[in-house]
Amino acid sequence: MKCVLAFAAIAALVSGACNKNVKVKSQADINTINACDKFEADVTIDGVSGIGALSIDSLQEITGQLVIQNMYDLQTVSFGSLTTAGSLKILNNTNVYKVELPKLSSVDDFQVIVNPNLKELTYANISSSKNFQIIGTHVGSLGLFADSEPGNIEILSNSDLTALDFSAVKKTSGYINIANNGKGSNVTFSSLTEVGGNISFADTSALDISKLSSVSDDFSLYTNSFKNLSVPALTTAEKSVTLSGNGFEAISFPKLSEIGSSLNIVNNTKFNSIGKDTFPKLKSVPGSIVIEGSFDNITFPSLKTVDGQVSLSGRGKLSCKEAESALSVADNIDCSLETVEDSSDSETDDETDGSDSTTSAASHTTFMAVVGGAIALAAACL
Repeated sequence: MKCVLAFAAIAALVSGACNKNVKVKSQADINTINACDKFEADVTIDGVSGIGALSIDSLQEITGQLVIQNMYDLQTVSFGSLTTAGSLKILNNTNVYKVELPKLSSVDDFQVIVNPNLKELTYANISSSKNFQIIGTHVGSLGLFADSEPGNIEILSNSDLTALDFSAVKKTSGYINIANNGKGSNVTFSSLTEVGGNISFADTSALDISKLSSVSDDFSLYTNSFKNLSVPALTTAEKSVTLSGNGFEAISFPKLSEIGSSLNIVNNTKFNSIGKDTFPKLKSVPGSIVIEGSFDNITFPSLKTVDGQVSLSGRGKLSCKEAESALSVADNIDCSLETVEDSSDSETDDETDGSDSTTSAASHTTFMAVVGGAIALAAACL
C-alpha cells in the first residue's frame, strides 16, 4: 500500500493533480487525493456507489471545499491527518455512523447535515470557523470548540446531544441557532458578550448567556423547559425580543433599555406577572408589543414610547382597564383579556355562604322548638 501511495504521489506531483478540482468516481481518484499533503482545489464525492469506507489519511490541508454527499453505501469516513480545510461538508449520507477528523482545528465552513445514523463525530479542537453547523444526526457529544470569535453556530435536531459547551465563544459575527437537541440539553455560552446576527434557543433545559450584552438581530427563546430566565447583561436587542411557549416562572432583563423592533411574550403558561423587575429599564419599543397568557400584573416602569400596536389576550386576574393603564404610553391598544375571579376569593365566598346557611338552619330549628313548646304548654292548660 505504501508503494502504491508513493507512486500515486509522484504521479500527482508530475501532473499537478493537487491543484485541480476533482469529482471522485473511483478508488483511483481517492488514491490521487491521498497522495497530496496539501490540496489547493475542490474535491467532490457525490453519489458514488460501492464505497463503504472512505479513508484519506495523508491529506493535511485542503484550501478549497471538500464535499461528501449522497453516499448511500458509505458507513465510515476518516481523514486522519487533516488539520485545515476551507470548507468541509458531509451531507445526506444516510448510513454513515462514524466520522473521524482527529486533527481538524481550522475550517472556514463546517457542515455535518442530515446524516441520520451518525453517532460518532470526532475532531480535535476547532480554533477557527466562520460557519459551524451540525444538523440532523445522532451524535452524543461534540469536540472542543475554542474559537472565541466565530461566524455562525447552528446545532439542530441532534436527538442524543445533551451537552453543548461553547464557553470559549466571546462574540460572533453571525448568528447562533440552537434547537431540538437531546432531552435535558444543557447549553453554555458563559463568555458570550456580542452576537452579530440573530440568537435563538429552543428546547433546552439549561442555558447560560449571563454575559450577553448586545444582539444585532432578533433574540428568541422557544419551548425551553428551565424555570428562571435571567439575561443580566443585555442592554440592546436591535430587532425583536420573543419569548414563546417556555416553562419560565420568572423572567429578568434588568439592563435591557432598547429594542429595535417588537416585544413578544406569548404562551409561557407558568409566567403570570410582568413585574417591576422584569423589564425595569426598557424605555421604548418602536414596533409592536404582543402579550398573550394568564397574567395577573403588567408593569413597565420606564417605558416611554410604543410606536406599534399593543395586543393583549388571555385569561387571568388582569383586566383590560388595568392593562391599558399600565401601557398608557401606547396609542393603539387591542385588548381581549378575559378576567377571572381569584379562586381563593371564591372559596371564601363559598365558605361564608355555607356558614350563613348553617346559621339560618340553626335559627329555624330553634324557632320551631320554641313554637312547639308554646303549643304544648297551651294544650296542658286546657
